[in-house]
Amino acid sequence: MAYFTAPPAGAQDVQRIAAIVNDEVISRYDVEQRVGLVISTSRLTDTAKTRRRLRRQILRGLIDESLQLQAARRHSIRIGKADMKRAYRFIEQQNKLPAGGLDRYLAAKRIPRSALEAQLRAEISWTKLVRRRLGRNVRIGDEEVDEVLARLRANAGRSELKIAEIFLPVDTPEQEAEVHRASLDLLRQLRDGAAFAAMARQFSRGATAAQGGGVGWVQPGQLAATLDQAIANLKQGGLSEPIRAAGGFYIIHLQERRRIVSAAKNSIKMHLKQIVLKVAEGAGDGAFEAGEELARVAAENTANCGEVEAVAQAIPNATANDLGSVAAADLPPNIAAAVKDIAIGRFSAPIRNKAAVMILMVCKREEVQGKGFNRDRVSNNLARRRLAMLAQRYLRDLRRSAVVELR
Repeated sequence: MAYFTAPPAGAQDVQRIAAIVNDEVISRYDVEQRVGLVISTSRLTDTAKTRRRLRRQILRGLIDESLQLQAARRHSIRIGKADMKRAYRFIEQQNKLPAGGLDRYLAAKRIPRSALEAQLRAEISWTKLVRRRLGRNVRIGDEEVDEVLARLRANAGRSELKIAEIFLPVDTPEQEAEVHRASLDLLRQLRDGAAFAAMARQFSRGATAAQGGGVGWVQPGQLAATLDQAIANLKQGGLSEPIRAAGGFYIIHLQERRRIVSAAKNSIKMHLKQIVLKVAEGAGDGAFEAGEELARVAAENTANCGEVEAVAQAIPNATANDLGSVAAADLPPNIAAAVKDIAIGRFSAPIRNKAAVMILMVCKREEVQGKGFNRDRVSNNLARRRLAMLAQRYLRDLRRSAVVELR
């Protein structure tokens, strides 16, 4: 708790009002709590300059949360313990934490649980409200699904992109310059090392914010033309400049690129396990060669998939991972090539990446018959996007009708 406590001389300042939203107060203490949460979860350096840069962005988010909670209360939306428990578990799974690990993480970082709880309550309330009020307005016709299926078939063999987004809305022409500056500021923080998912969760006003900005796989023609053009030449892991599109500014993170497989083509799925041997950052070829030699020794001493974990435990700086069942088409090209023809229960040759050497074992291999593109999945994706668009318009209307006083 002391992490967020202002020194005695400034204690009164922390309790002062930061904004009034339809007669409800957001205190400076609320802002400082969220600043601490963002810094601790986004890999940002805790400096006075960082806190100054964050406060305005965070206050804008808290104003939106206040509007969402007010709307939810007007429509008698209730949040139960089960809702909060599911939300906590989702965050733990996103961050590969065990059950209960999030509470321990918050305690270790001296982040008040209330700071995260307030945000989660706003997210859950808004999701429930949007589904109740707007869900009935979403109808996807057969012609829309047919159009998407035709595009999917036409794009077979081309690349599709797995992306995440941060969206900052522009509700009025007067906000254009301010929101553009905010998007540039966020981009600077991301390029300085801030975690994209954490920043999207805190600052994106899009429907994907609660999922860390994750949009998923998109194909040519699926996004607005300005977005398609801006991200076409991004490298994997790259960030776009702020893109002005309908509704506001987008920052796009390209997570992965892969070729679209023909719908009718059979595919290979493999159950994979791996051993990863860490190599010190900045190490030369000698360290990688030593890692490769250890990997070869491990491979020689592993008779089957059931022994992978035990062998990894006996090697310094090595970890074992069960990757589960993976489609060969979804693997990076170098890994797909390494495991394509190896026998079941045998390791691949060592593979280098930036900070490790890895070997992979195929535990099971099966051919999956192509079944064509799934109409239900296409229809559900269209419905989610339609609902997200309606939710953005609903929140925009709440902002326009709100009385907000900044202090």
